[in-house]
Amino acid sequence: MNESIENYLRIIYVLVEKQSDKSSGIKITDIAKEMDVSKPSVSSMIKKLTDQKYLKSKPYSKVFLTSKGFNEARKITHNHRVIEVFLKDVLNYDMTKVHVEAHRLEHAFSDESIKRLDDFLNNPNLSPFGRFIPHKNDDVVLPEKSTLDNLKMGEFARIVSAPGKGIIRRRLLDMGVVRGARVVIERVAPLGDPIQIKVKGYSLSLRKEEAKKIDVVKE
Repeated sequence: MNESIENYLRIIYVLVEKQSDKSSGIKITDIAKEMDVSKPSVSSMIKKLTDQKYLKSKPYSKVFLTSKGFNEARKITHNHRVIEVFLKDVLNYDMTKVHVEAHRLEHAFSDESIKRLDDFLNNPNLSPFGRFIPHKNDDVVLPEKSTLDNLKMGEFARIVSAPGKGIIRRRLLDMGVVRGARVVIERVAPLGDPIQIKVKGYSLSLRKEEAKKIDVVKE
């Protein structure tokens, strides 16, 4: 399978993830927008993917992943997001570079290399961006979003966003509370305030009102 086909399958999988109704199909215009290519280019590739049994489609209609296409798209997405975890958590890549670098590497890693990477990372379930890492036999699943104050002691999560302004936002950023960071709840005071977390090797104490503003997805 060439890189272009792999890219299309992964993008279609990502678009399916975003849908509330996973069986409603994907518009060609949405694929073109996501990939930043022309609609005729997408139509040409859709025909090729349909001929190779990765998709089901009709002219001027939506496209659907076949069982063959879904399995391949899930595998490619798995590889991409596992590499993202490795780049962020092990090599300390900046979040602005993680996705692009993973996109370059996903085509180069063999199945054996990905398996070893999975084992090394203890089979992660979430990418640094809070996206579910699909495994074999998984359906399309979206991680459940929450806020940091809703986690219980000992639970792990990935930070999706940490909104705020001025001094408060600067304080959170300085403490390592940034998008993609992995956190664990170390202690919650009897009345729920403050909340002690561990992020990037450091233990921090947050007020409950601060924790309420931090969006996370559980691991």
